[in-house]
Amino acid sequence: MTIYALSSGPGISGVAVVRVSGKDTAEVVKKLTGEELPSARVATLKKFNKIDTNELIDEGVIIWFPGPNSYTGEDLAEFHVHGSRAVISALHSSISKIKNCRLAEPGEFTKIAFQNGKINLLKAESIADLISSETEIQRKQALKIMSGRSSDKFNSWRKKLLKILSHIEAKIDFPEE
Repeated sequence: MTIYALSSGPGISGVAVVRVSGKDTAEVVKKLTGEELPSARVATLKKFNKIDTNELIDEGVIIWFPGPNSYTGEDLAEFHVHGSRAVISALHSSISKIKNCRLAEPGEFTKIAFQNGKINLLKAESIADLISSETEIQRKQALKIMSGRSSDKFNSWRKKLLKILSHIEAKIDFPEE
């Protein structure tokens, strides 16, 4: 299944990012642009057209991330378009007409990244924390966890606890020694 969603915040903005991920992402890009895939990881200016009528939706930037070297580990594309409700709605409507494409649920891109081994559970949770952070302290804590420093601390504690546990088990099994 190929999923798509508005990745930038909702509401009117200068630029909105619509992300598409899954096995049919290349087909989505080709149908919306009417051209072959752009170069990988290069921002490319393109015109995006409605699939059924070929009417222009918007002109914007597309970035193509072939899997497995993408955030989700699958083929992924980002459409950077003008952030009006009409443009986003027209883009979503066109993508929805492509077979096996559906609107992503909240957090689904991160869920797929976790399932594909691109991020660990701590990082997945810290991304949600960073997105919902409201204070400077919350932001810093989420970034600290995301960077892996907390994970390093937890792994250090785990090693110490395993060593202590092995000593206790040895004392129980061999009390005379």
